[in-house]
Amino acid sequence: MSATVQSRRALPTVGTPASASSYLRPEIQGLRAIAVGLVVIFHLWPHRLPGGYLGVDVFFVISGYLITAHILRESDRTGRIALGKFWARRARRLLPAAYLVLGVSLVAVFLWVPRMLWQQFVREVGAAALYVENWALAADAVDYLAADNVASPAQHYWTLSAEEQFYIVWPVLVIAALWCAPILSTRLGQRRQHIAIFAMLATVTVASFVYSLHLTATDPATSYFVTTTRAWEFGVGALLAFVPVLAGRASLRALVSLLGLVTLAVCAMRMDEATPMPGTAAVWVVLGTAALLWAGHPSSVAWSPTHALSWRPAQFIGDISYSVYLWHWPLIVILPYATGSSLGTLDKIAIAVVTILLSWATKKWVEDPVRTTRRLGIPRSGVTFGLVGATAGALVAGCFVGWSVVDYDNAARAEAAESLLKQHGACFGAAARDPKLADTCPDPALDKVVIPDPSEVKKDHAAYRRCLKYLRGDDFEGCPFGTPRRGVPHVAVVGDSHARALMPMFEILVDQGVLTAEMIASPSCGWSTLPPAAGNPESRKVACAEMKANLDELLRAEPDRFDFIVTTSRASSQRASEEARVQGVLDVWEPALKAKTPIVAIRDNPEGGRRAEDDPNICLGEVGAARAAECALSRKAAITDVFDPYEQAVERSKRTTYVDMTKWYCDKDKCPVVIGGANVFSDSNHVTITYARTLAPYYKAAFAKAGLLD
Repeated sequence: MSATVQSRRALPTVGTPASASSYLRPEIQGLRAIAVGLVVIFHLWPHRLPGGYLGVDVFFVISGYLITAHILRESDRTGRIALGKFWARRARRLLPAAYLVLGVSLVAVFLWVPRMLWQQFVREVGAAALYVENWALAADAVDYLAADNVASPAQHYWTLSAEEQFYIVWPVLVIAALWCAPILSTRLGQRRQHIAIFAMLATVTVASFVYSLHLTATDPATSYFVTTTRAWEFGVGALLAFVPVLAGRASLRALVSLLGLVTLAVCAMRMDEATPMPGTAAVWVVLGTAALLWAGHPSSVAWSPTHALSWRPAQFIGDISYSVYLWHWPLIVILPYATGSSLGTLDKIAIAVVTILLSWATKKWVEDPVRTTRRLGIPRSGVTFGLVGATAGALVAGCFVGWSVVDYDNAARAEAAESLLKQHGACFGAAARDPKLADTCPDPALDKVVIPDPSEVKKDHAAYRRCLKYLRGDDFEGCPFGTPRRGVPHVAVVGDSHARALMPMFEILVDQGVLTAEMIASPSCGWSTLPPAAGNPESRKVACAEMKANLDELLRAEPDRFDFIVTTSRASSQRASEEARVQGVLDVWEPALKAKTPIVAIRDNPEGGRRAEDDPNICLGEVGAARAAECALSRKAAITDVFDPYEQAVERSKRTTYVDMTKWYCDKDKCPVVIGGANVFSDSNHVTITYARTLAPYYKAAFAKAGLLD
């Protein structure tokens, strides 16, 4: 997202000496202003400009265009590319401001952010310092436990990481092309180098574009971040550097500029977070940007949109656009933690103003001085790399300290909790709500703890990664819990991650010899004929369809395999009508009911909401155990207003039982997030392993009441 060469310069024709053909390109600075403006407005007011995120795509094209023009000038002038000097120049231009903002962000995290978020945040700050944040976010996007992470102050560095990786690889590709150039006919003269470079970059661009289309369709969460799907956007800008600025009538150039600008405006207003990127949708953004770059600045045409881009305020924002991009996001993320309240309109306006002031100061006293100084030997590549390594190392060390502090605190809390439970464990978790224990529970001693601690709670999520292999391939079967044997009911637990979250409870019953089980569960895959919600990646939808088809075949082939089936799923995940949801459940139950296999449908647990920020552990991390009641969920929002299709499906079918465990989660109006000292939720909607295990005796009683257990 940054400027990559002298901020206002590019070549109209590649191959001519820079001194003869470089000229002022004010429209590029104006285009930068538009790009960063789109991003900032989108982050502050996402519903006002739902496609504003495309500003980063605009920056990618600009960067590819300018950096390739720079490389080609050097190649024409010297016949080679000095990699060390090239990378050092990029480092001096980009890293001082970037590392300054990361350092300030890290301090702000330690000052204001709840400790439960420290490890996630410092991990991302460290990844940003090493310029691999895009790959870290891509890994989180496909990691079910991390997919709902809250936004960190370094999250926006994914674009800078992709760009830095581009700067590392692109000149290497040019050098490889220069090595291959002598293979071409000598009659081509100096054009051999340009043809070889163009062929190399075009090949990489096309390959990246094809891969981008594939991955965007099959795994959009990953494709959004990884460099391999974004390289073609840089590549289009790079290939444009081989083309002279559009010649001919100025009015034609102005029209091309206007069409490019209109394309960007329409995309910014029509695209939204559901638009798959960077697939075919990104093509329009890239073409609109390329059109503006190609047309240049037809200053003689009064109605040319580039006059607005050349306007002094636009030039000012373009000059500081890199720092604007760096500063705006940490302010948006950190301010709510610092003030204890969500951002209002005045807060957002203040963030915009402070961002501009900080960016101007950073440009004046950090970016420009470091880039142009001759002091301390900084212009020497070795010194530059040494300073980069030292600064990155200091940032990573700071992140390690933050991570270690949380680990140390968690270990101390775990030891204290273990000691406490030895004396007060009888009322821990769901037992605190047991009417039969009302004489002794709840225990006031457990009001002082939250187990597990909010900073550790993500580790208390039932992942069961060993079970993935059982749902794949031709030899389909459920993931086994216990060995089936005569006289012990064998149960199938079917559904999505909410069904999986109950498996720790089933493990208790397996250990007690009450039953054996097979888990047949996949993320976002409720047992219904309806597919996962539209926002899920294609790979998850395919896996879900395969699991349900295999289960259907298994139930038909082995009708006596299970003594009964237990199913549950996230009630808020489907977007179909209530009747369609009920019918989808009834249809998928048909093979089991025809085989006279009883089905137990469990009402979904309450949930905090659909956003990562709705995780009650964030609140717990801020207020502590003594004020945990402040973090309780509204029963109306978490249960009453959430339609659960199982109740109606059970009413309309035979051999089915509806189990509603809400009383073990909720009071009349509230659903506490800490019950008997046990932390109930591992995120905004999943039950912790800890709390699920305390529910075992009460589920056992419910199954026995249904006549399914002795």
